[in-house]
Amino acid sequence: MADLDAVFSRIFAAALYSSADHVNWRPPVVVLSGLAQELEAEAGANGQKPVLDAAVLDRVLVSRLIESPPSNYPQPPIHYLMGCYERSSEELRRAGTNEQVKAAVAAARDLVLNYAGLALFAGIVAQPPAIEARGSLQLMDALLLRHGLPTVALTTAVAPAFAGPGGGGGGEAAAAAYTAGAVPMPPGFLEELAVRHDNDEGLADAVSKIGFLPDTTVSSCPVHEPGRLPIARGAVVARAWLPADLRAVSGRAVVLPGACWLGPFFNISPIPDDVRGATVQEPAVLAQCFTRMEGRRPGDVNNAVSGLRLAMRNITGQLNGVVKSLLKMRSTKAGMIRWLGAVLDGNAGRAKLRFDPEALAPDGFLANVAAVLLKLCGPFMDISPASPFWKRVDPGFVAAGGLLDASYGGETRLAAASDEEAAWRERIRSHAAASASAGGAGGGSGPASPTGASAAAAAAAGGGVGGPDGGGDFHFICQAFFLTCHALHIGPVRSMTHLESDLAHNVHFLRSHVTQTEAMMQELSNPGERAMAELALTRARAQLDYLQARYQAFLTVLLDPALVTDILGFYRLMAAWLTSLATGSPWGSGATSLSLPLPEPAPQDFTCMPEYFVEDMCSVLLFVSRFAPQLLSSAADGAGVRLDEFAVFFTTLMASPKYIRSAFLRQASRGRGRGCAVFQSLRDQCSCCCCQLLRPSKLSEVLELWLPQSDEEDQGGRSAFRRRAPAGPSAELAALFNCHPLVVQNLTPVLVRLYNDIEHTEREGAFYFKFNMRTTIANILKYLWAQPHHRAVWLAAVRAEEYRGNSERFSNMLLNDLTYLLDEASAGGALKLLKLLREAEDTRADEARWAAMSREDRDELVNMQERNGNNLTAMIRSATSVIDTLNFITEEADTTRTLLQPHMVERLRDSLNYFLKYLVGPERRQLRVRNPEKYNFNARELLRGLVTVYLHVDAIDRGIAASTGTAPVFAAAVGGDKRSFKPEYFLEALAVLDASGLLNVGQREQLEALSQRALAASSVAEEEDEVMGEDVPEEFMCAIMSTIMKARDTEGREGRDKGNYDPVRLPSGVVVDRPNILRHLLSDATDPFSRMPLTEAQLVPEEGLAARIAEWRRTRSTQ
Repeated sequence: MADLDAVFSRIFAAALYSSADHVNWRPPVVVLSGLAQELEAEAGANGQKPVLDAAVLDRVLVSRLIESPPSNYPQPPIHYLMGCYERSSEELRRAGTNEQVKAAVAAARDLVLNYAGLALFAGIVAQPPAIEARGSLQLMDALLLRHGLPTVALTTAVAPAFAGPGGGGGGEAAAAAYTAGAVPMPPGFLEELAVRHDNDEGLADAVSKIGFLPDTTVSSCPVHEPGRLPIARGAVVARAWLPADLRAVSGRAVVLPGACWLGPFFNISPIPDDVRGATVQEPAVLAQCFTRMEGRRPGDVNNAVSGLRLAMRNITGQLNGVVKSLLKMRSTKAGMIRWLGAVLDGNAGRAKLRFDPEALAPDGFLANVAAVLLKLCGPFMDISPASPFWKRVDPGFVAAGGLLDASYGGETRLAAASDEEAAWRERIRSHAAASASAGGAGGGSGPASPTGASAAAAAAAGGGVGGPDGGGDFHFICQAFFLTCHALHIGPVRSMTHLESDLAHNVHFLRSHVTQTEAMMQELSNPGERAMAELALTRARAQLDYLQARYQAFLTVLLDPALVTDILGFYRLMAAWLTSLATGSPWGSGATSLSLPLPEPAPQDFTCMPEYFVEDMCSVLLFVSRFAPQLLSSAADGAGVRLDEFAVFFTTLMASPKYIRSAFLRQASRGRGRGCAVFQSLRDQCSCCCCQLLRPSKLSEVLELWLPQSDEEDQGGRSAFRRRAPAGPSAELAALFNCHPLVVQNLTPVLVRLYNDIEHTEREGAFYFKFNMRTTIANILKYLWAQPHHRAVWLAAVRAEEYRGNSERFSNMLLNDLTYLLDEASAGGALKLLKLLREAEDTRADEARWAAMSREDRDELVNMQERNGNNLTAMIRSATSVIDTLNFITEEADTTRTLLQPHMVERLRDSLNYFLKYLVGPERRQLRVRNPEKYNFNARELLRGLVTVYLHVDAIDRGIAASTGTAPVFAAAVGGDKRSFKPEYFLEALAVLDASGLLNVGQREQLEALSQRALAASSVAEEEDEVMGEDVPEEFMCAIMSTIMKARDTEGREGRDKGNYDPVRLPSGVVVDRPNILRHLLSDATDPFSRMPLTEAQLVPEEGLAARIAEWRRTRSTQ
């Protein structure tokens, strides 16, 4: 018994009798002499001396805390009891296998927890007024001490509370006395306290006052541990978990300390939150790891990046443990889901093109939320048919409202107009309500219905909110899928957009500004001006250093291989799911058997999905392809995510424009452009067809970045024109393009048609979109042309259309683009820009003229020169891609036949002859600029490209003529060009290319022969003009070109172009030459005289007029 007396004395720091041994105890021992006298009286004169045992422990605590609390004791009652709990744990360790002691200590712990509850929740234990007012916040103080908060800091934090009425005037002294006796929270105390007082009304209030600290969560213990449940339940029902005004106040409220418990922990990130009033990051990641990058060794930067990523994985892992455990407990699951939904819905404004960062949560916070949600999706990201995902995910979630109702409300849909989407939403909600009233709602336990009604019943019945978790009766897999998609949309994907557009643009601008300022300072002689320039330069360098460091911080987070792997896996699942929705078939039932284009109309479950489902997928793939293409590999150093599902999905959508091209106005809510800055500022306001083609544009851009082609010249000798470095492992990507039957059979025809469809743009800004997208498509087509399977499909499609249709429009678009991109008359044409650059260079080289200009005029000239240089680089890149495309399509007879049709061959010769004149004629002197390589301008390579087209077309034309017994048409067309043809241009081209070694012997001989045949044809044409004279009957003249119309029986074309040369009458009554109107219809499907719609089928041959023209020509020829 004596042993237990000592044990209880050590636990409670109390004794019935004083002893010399108690002098040095800490905390001080309280001698309960009054209680000792009571016990002695009860024992009587013959009784034994009282001792501390289990029978008197309750009376010990009553005496110690309630009846006779010691005055000026250094520990407040709650901290005293926590100290007792800590000492009981030590006694348990000392007890070893002594069961008697262990049972006694357990009884003591029970009493400690009981009286702690009485002190906190019942107010029975007397406490000083200031400490009593602090109440359950004492638990928070203990938690802060446990997590390493210095006592001095805690004193400063609590001092205001002790300076009030309860604390008297000496707030700091009272606070210091309080914190001197405060103890760190003993492990297990809070959990056992919560279990003991689970039903007490004060528990939830206590939890809400404590705040949300890691040790009050379930992050580090088994889920079944009972002590965590009451704390978690109390946390999620507290107002600080999900404040009622979270959405109304601002999305940023979620990260403000004290406003939302979980928010500050999700806000830990290497990406600094740089808005006004944001919490200062300690230690500052940018300053320690990424500032003054030019002075850091690459190895040090890489180590810093690796360390930060490892730390963030640990943090997101702990956050995932918190969230996952709360989701596993039935009583806290609904609160956790509500929190996630409210956080994402409250920050939906981040999806806009421009938003106020001070009003919404920062990038790092949402990156962590997305990372945790991705981990929650991990168990069902398997796309196999056996995955539970296919039975649980319901498109009706988008219609039902609830968790993300505000976010979905303003979103553009994949292909549905607003009225169609509203009808779809109403139909699903009505069906759901009917199912619920009939008792047919399947809850979240059954397979999702095709219409989404099975899981929307509770949402419809509850006004859009649904079940207790705010997500209706949808299965958790369904909720997690759509929450993750939206978290990525406003989090990492938005950050990627910010990095590539805003941040990268600002870094580029500041670098240019610093360079220009440094150059300007060399010219300044005035000390005052030089001092001001130095100050401006110092500020610009500091700002540039900060932005570069911030840029690197974004890359550290967004390119973490673990995060990229999860994101790619999620969007792979998204691609498979959307393909299943679009086709109406379960995934895995045979994508190779799809017939493209998909049948119309498209299923509403697909067309009513938010547009960003596809846009974000493309944005992520583009970002990873540009910045970390190695992660696209399924090898050990990659993400291990297969790309087949993406290739099938992209091909399917590009082949089925009605499934993805929305006719409804595109809202100015998101900007993810990758082209010219002018286009980026316009694209989100544009309602024209170019914006309807945005998504196919992104799809094709992703495919371009996956091309396994190198930047070196291919075996055919043509220069490559890839805009970017090759990305990704070539073997895997080559298999992606060449092994999937759906891709092989459909990709080339789809891209050819898409190249044509881009032309239908009407608003300003479409120019940049059109040429950027066509260059992208041309890059892909070049690669596909070199693959035998794809080339065979392409040629078969051309033959099936009899050299008309898409093939004809494709060739016409190539010639249109070549004319616009190079023509001197075009304001943005390369020839015009070269002349402007030459003029600017001459002005700057003239010292007297330059010195006479004002600084404003100099700056304007320099800026204009830079703009023109950038535009020239873009124009040359696009023009090179057009010439290169003409080069490879003219290698085959089938694709060249299109260009040899009567209405096409003269267009081809006009373009080739005109630019040949500028490249080798007298005008070429105007095209000489300093450092042409700066603009990727190589006149010899352009000339070689043009000459190669001449040679290809001429060789095929002569081959066709030999096989059909007809006369060649190309050389005659070249010689018949009265505007630009001169034989000396061909001779000069030969000399230039020969001098550079760019022509072989066979090509030289062929070009010389073509020149001679063209010269002969030119002479024949001149003689014919003289014979025909000027007194031509008006009815024989084409109303479009004002030239004599041709009749096929005089042209020798019966074998090749029968029916293509004859006068035709338009619906407007005007008679024109057939080739001229066919050429017009390729670019404008209207009657040029009435502006009414016109098709080739409406052209009426004028056979009588053709006969009269033929007779008149014969008569003139014989005179």
